[in-house]
Amino acid sequence: GGHRYAATWTGDNKATWQHLKWSIPMSLNLSLSGQPFNGPDIGGFADNATPSLWAHWISVGAFYPFSRAHTTKESEDQEPWSFGPQTEAAARTALQRRYRLMPYLYTLFHQAHRTGLPIMRPVFFANPEDLSLRMEDQAFLLGSDLLVVPRWARDPVLPGGIWRSISLTRQEIQDDPYQCDLKIRGGAIVPLGPVVQTTEQLNSALPLTLVIVLDESGRAEGTLYEDEGDGYDYRVGEFCFSEFTAVREGSSVVVKCTRQEGEMARRKRLASVVVVEEQGLRCAFGDLIGGVRVKKMETAEIIP
Repeated sequence: GGHRYAATWTGDNKATWQHLKWSIPMSLNLSLSGQPFNGPDIGGFADNATPSLWAHWISVGAFYPFSRAHTTKESEDQEPWSFGPQTEAAARTALQRRYRLMPYLYTLFHQAHRTGLPIMRPVFFANPEDLSLRMEDQAFLLGSDLLVVPRWARDPVLPGGIWRSISLTRQEIQDDPYQCDLKIRGGAIVPLGPVVQTTEQLNSALPLTLVIVLDESGRAEGTLYEDEGDGYDYRVGEFCFSEFTAVREGSSVVVKCTRQEGEMARRKRLASVVVVEEQGLRCAFGDLIGGVRVKKMETAEIIP
């Protein structure tokens, strides 16, 4: 029952580097054991975290399925601002990255609900035939399309193929000593939302960003699941599940919403389409419903 209805944590850990590093294989094993909604106490439950440890932990912790900072009342203060402006800034960036990923994460939770596939996955899921990936316990996947590489990882074994790094925020990630390297798989379309203060602000009328990395053949695909975010009306069809495709045609990229199912009312919304290429980003805007044809793309950053 717990795996179907509840979040779980990895147990009362400590504010140590060892427990930070152990949290990833522990969460991966819980995920493989049928507990998709899991994560550790970010920052450590017992003892006192240092500013650097807490900043590194929240930076990777933003990508745990169950993302919660938690500590015993006997410890020193562990709110982000308790460690000084640098740690607070790192926490803000990490949490903004998570909020931008909410459409993708919510879609992964729907997939886990329907199929049992974990949300947080070992990197060997990207290529089960590559035995060199079997022992990697620093980097991990979110779904099939995002690869998370902690800043502290040493010589991680990563899957082959096309993987493009992305920041998701206006902050200069390369100048932040804590943020994970976030990579999108070639052939994937990842839906992003705007930065919000709470998930209660999320709805299907907000602007959407489709981040696209084309594969070797110039194609990509992705999905988006949406419902009201609360209640049980999704059981009687009050949801919208969308499928997207992207195809390179000469110097253009054609992005289409190829299929939608569910009874939730469709709302027109502004969509920004970002194609991530080796030489940088190209961006265009359009109406999501009916597809977006990108005839000319300009170099741009991903817009929150």
